[in-house]
Amino acid sequence: MKKLLMTAALVATVSLAGCAGNEAKADSYEDIVAAATATHADAAKSGYTWKQKKMKKGYVDTYLAKAEEAKAKGDDEGALKAAKQALKTAKAEVAQRDSANGLKAGWEK
Repeated sequence: MKKLLMTAALVATVSLAGCAGNEAKADSYEDIVAAATATHADAAKSGYTWKQKKMKKGYVDTYLAKAEEAKAKGDDEGALKAAKQALKTAKAEVAQRDSANGLKAGWEK
């Protein structure tokens, strides 16, 4: 009986985990660029954009420019790769902002 319950629990866990991974993903270039732009704009509202001092543009803007350049040359694979990198960076900016929410310095009470 115990073996049967363990097996049933394992099957249920695997089934639910499989369903959770079936989220709708944007695969087209336009969808990825739109998502990256919107996510980056959300991060920029609160000041969480990633940029080094000597850079003229931030990382997301640089990746989007590379994507546009590759798209203009006809390199769809390179454009998609750069767009995905821009989306990944924009999501990381938002994740950093969200993880810093509510943090206090060690001396604050």
